[in-house]
Amino acid sequence: MQNVLRTIRVSRAALAMVQNANDPDRVFDLIEALYASSDAAQKMVERMSRDPEIARVLQERPRLGRIDMEALARFPEGSLGRIFADHLRACGLDPNLLRVLEAADAASYVKAHLFETHDLWHVVTGFVPDPPGELGLQSFYFAQHGSRVSMGVFVVGLFFTFLRNFELCEVAMPQVVRGWLLGRRARRLFGTDWKTLLSKPLEEVRTSFGLDLNKVDGILRECENARLSLVPVQA
Repeated sequence: MQNVLRTIRVSRAALAMVQNANDPDRVFDLIEALYASSDAAQKMVERMSRDPEIARVLQERPRLGRIDMEALARFPEGSLGRIFADHLRACGLDPNLLRVLEAADAASYVKAHLFETHDLWHVVTGFVPDPPGELGLQSFYFAQHGSRVSMGVFVVGLFFTFLRNFELCEVAMPQVVRGWLLGRRARRLFGTDWKTLLSKPLEEVRTSFGLDLNKVDGILRECENARLSLVPVQA
């Protein structure tokens, strides 16, 4: 019975995310449902702790914490902090309503850190916070740290997109490929002390992580052009 209730909770959260991916609570609700249905966080901690640098991060647990929009707005134009503030405004997000979770141990830190930095990852990876962009970002997450939760969000999100808006799949799949390529090529973002980077130019931050958006987007364009070159011309 408990497994059935968990399945219903995951399904409802996935459907809500697909209907309104611009609302971060919908994405977070799905992540919460997936965490509740497995020991995913603990397994992620065990896997990530094999990397000495990540093991150190899980001990120090740097936090972004509560977001101060006025402070972000004072950062220079083109900086990560200023663009992050612009992103939050454009999405209609109130930082006071964004979840800041407790992190008493490594497992709870994983969830808390990913929750509070979700929109920063949108900014640095260039994924728009819409359904295709959310699927792309989850693909990036999975490429970076092999999270069962990330794969779960991706799978159920794609499933409900397939059921409710099949045409969107053609838009979403290039974003999924983009996320995978970016994630595999880039340095790991998890555990970054983002507060120390907010004043730096966004492009400098991307370069420091090996996030070559132009290169990856160019690869995708080449693939699309190659596909189009194989399409027979109608007489």
